[in-house]
Amino acid sequence: MLRKSPMSAAEALYVLAYLGANIAFMPILVLLLPRRVASIGVAAGGEHLLGLLVLAGGITASLANIVAGRISDRAMTRRGNRRSAIAGGLACLSASYGVLAFSYSPPVLALGVIGFQVAVNLLLGPIGPLIADYIPDERKGNIAGFLNCGVPVANGSVAVIAWAAPSDGSTGFGVTMALVAACVLPLLVLWPFGAPLKSQIAAMPTADRRGRTPFLLRNLALAWWARFLLQLGAALLTNYLYPYIAFLMRGPMAPSRLTADSAVGWLSLWAALAACCGAVAFGRLSDMLADRRSLMIGSALLAALALTGFAAAPGWWMLAVAYALFHLAQAAFFSVEAAFVAEIITSSPKKGRWLGYMNLANTLPAILITLLAMQASERGLLAGAMHLVLLVCASACILAAGLCFAMRDQLGFAPRGLCAEGGAG
Repeated sequence: MLRKSPMSAAEALYVLAYLGANIAFMPILVLLLPRRVASIGVAAGGEHLLGLLVLAGGITASLANIVAGRISDRAMTRRGNRRSAIAGGLACLSASYGVLAFSYSPPVLALGVIGFQVAVNLLLGPIGPLIADYIPDERKGNIAGFLNCGVPVANGSVAVIAWAAPSDGSTGFGVTMALVAACVLPLLVLWPFGAPLKSQIAAMPTADRRGRTPFLLRNLALAWWARFLLQLGAALLTNYLYPYIAFLMRGPMAPSRLTADSAVGWLSLWAALAACCGAVAFGRLSDMLADRRSLMIGSALLAALALTGFAAAPGWWMLAVAYALFHLAQAAFFSVEAAFVAEIITSSPKKGRWLGYMNLANTLPAILITLLAMQASERGLLAGAMHLVLLVCASACILAAGLCFAMRDQLGFAPRGLCAEGGAG
């Protein structure tokens, strides 16, 4: 009989570590880096400097995640687990935070961002494949849902960090690194996993596996492009929410009791709560229905609706609702899509490498959005044109839904309600 508990102790430690890996980068992108740029980069052109840093970080992350995945695959081959690779990533991340905390000039800050992107991907690279290594297919959606709470909870941690460190300085970086270590170290110390799983594909005859390979690669390619299109809106709101809110507070939405820091903090908190609900509910539902494709289509369309509402919001309440709804929809999509991809690569000895390539769908949109934003900022159009870019991103979400429609069913494990009493759990 399938377990009734949402997750085992081993899965809980994995989810906690993945949350820490997300906390490692989200507060940097949303609050700490834009705030540091605002304090040192006014004379050098703050928006342009922020764009250069995001661009350099995105390019570095694209390459670093692939390399980190390959390193973790080698660790898996040699030692039978990815524990040492995760520990090395955590150590590198701690060193990069020390550099960023005391970077008060644009050149040093640029080097700090590049070092940080390498370090955070050395941590993310080996943690990501654990879902394919150890989580059974019929539970991948459930666990992927909890894993994808990592981004919204990390987004919500921005509020905690903004309150603990209300102004620029080293304190915000120190608090963030302490949270990361508290989340990742329990997995490293206890390491609850045994031998990795073998997928249903691995049990098939060789001829059947070869016949299924093009089918699975086609699904992998469609999932890559769908993730890419969803990430356009996510990259825009992650990297440019702070300057956009600051722009609104100078014009049509100028409340008397909020600062840009506090407004971003409150928006991040409500978005985190909504996204956690969406990620867990949709991920678990995809296991129960054994149908991930339909849920990806629905969540992509919901994201399009939310981005349209955010672009057209006439006041703070609608802005907050649309922002929370978008994070709910994107967390739902990414949790179901992560389970979908994990099924595809479970039998591969190169899971880290495949997920590194999939991660390009996360980083390339940030690079593209940054290039467009830099061009707009040179003409003084960045904040004012945000609503138009948001509508373009909404259209991309609709196209992503179409790509999901073109996918085909995966391994076809039985829905929970149809499992026999003696089924694997």
